[in-house]
Amino acid sequence: MQNRYISIVVIFLISLLFFSSCDSGLKGTRNENIPPSTYLTMEDVNLEDDNGQRRLVSQIHISWWGDDPDGYVIGYEYVITEKDWEYTRDTEHQVEWTFTQQTDSVFVLPIPPGEDISDVRFTVRAIDNEQLRDPDGASVIFPIRNSPPTIQLHKTVTPQHDMEVPPDTTFQVASFGWTADDPDGEDNLSHYEVAVNDTTQGWLEMPVDASFLTVLVDQSDAQSASASVYIGRSLRPSDLRLNHFQLNNRNTFYIRAIDKALAVSEVDTVSWYMKEQTSNVLFINDFPGSVGDEALPFHMELLQTLGIETFDYLDTRDGVASGGRKAPLSEAFHRPVDPTLNKMLSQWDHIYWISGDLDRNITYALRSTLTFFENGGTMFVNVPTKNIPDNDAVLDFLPFEKVAEPPAGFNGYQILNNQWLVPSINGLDSL
Repeated sequence: MQNRYISIVVIFLISLLFFSSCDSGLKGTRNENIPPSTYLTMEDVNLEDDNGQRRLVSQIHISWWGDDPDGYVIGYEYVITEKDWEYTRDTEHQVEWTFTQQTDSVFVLPIPPGEDISDVRFTVRAIDNEQLRDPDGASVIFPIRNSPPTIQLHKTVTPQHDMEVPPDTTFQVASFGWTADDPDGEDNLSHYEVAVNDTTQGWLEMPVDASFLTVLVDQSDAQSASASVYIGRSLRPSDLRLNHFQLNNRNTFYIRAIDKALAVSEVDTVSWYMKEQTSNVLFINDFPGSVGDEALPFHMELLQTLGIETFDYLDTRDGVASGGRKAPLSEAFHRPVDPTLNKMLSQWDHIYWISGDLDRNITYALRSTLTFFENGGTMFVNVPTKNIPDNDAVLDFLPFEKVAEPPAGFNGYQILNNQWLVPSINGLDSL
């Protein structure tokens, strides 16, 4: 075993002497790196008809690939330029290239503002693993046409959205929701413009990410009032002001969409009557039919005995509760309930609410009075009682003063007859 070990060592030493006597390093000339090549799946676009009018929309899907004979492609750079721009090795610093590792993407090709057609060149080049770029690149010219955007206010209920325009009559709060589209892609939308009553005095620009706004009108000037603008369903405050509202009169809201080529959509409008708020007390009459007509003078006289002779009045008697179902939210109330109706009801300090049924609009009060109570508002509610199940939504809003044990076999609460349904934190004496 020892002799075998010695033999291996001797052989190793002889080999070491042999290689050390040879010239170290490899002889020959190193090959220069060959640049990659780039290819587009579309090399030419020819859409002209006899009149030369056929063009693509500006939103285009473009794909490419690259190949490197002595390495591999690590990514690509592309640039979008005018038709007459040509790519040479001397232009690398004259345009702004964008790096990507993708081999396709959807682009909204630019059209000069004020123009509706353009010829746009798209150029792409491959980059290999030694950072060498394709010196020729691949490019194609796209003849494109800009199409104007469209916009539509949410005037009807659809599966995609609620009805988001003012009802026929409002006080000083109103909301507007809309949907905009652009055949050239959503990225081609620039902004929206809105106006009230008078478009000749200029349009108010709204950001492109907005699709809902709420206005709170300043009542200091009933004939030409301005309004604070809140953006989005979270009522985000803004520095924007919308002018030319008219209180105690009909108003028209105008909206249009503008794209990046400054093409303008058709204008959509909605009209409604805006009342002036005259008191810090709001009287809500939710007694349907003739019963509501009879109840109104009685409750007006009751308020007068408390010294409340001036109040604002809201009639919510539309809608029918039938078949065990709740009545739909009154058309007099704003949609959506939160935040628009919340914002509207919070403009009063006190609410006097009478209703003919626990299945009517009082069901929605939990969601619609959040801001009102947060601001310290007080409310008095008068509703005829009935047997209701213990999971009824109204129990989340109205804590009752007296509740009787339910009859045998009845699953729920039995409220004693002729009891005022008064939230314990409020009361008639606080109005």
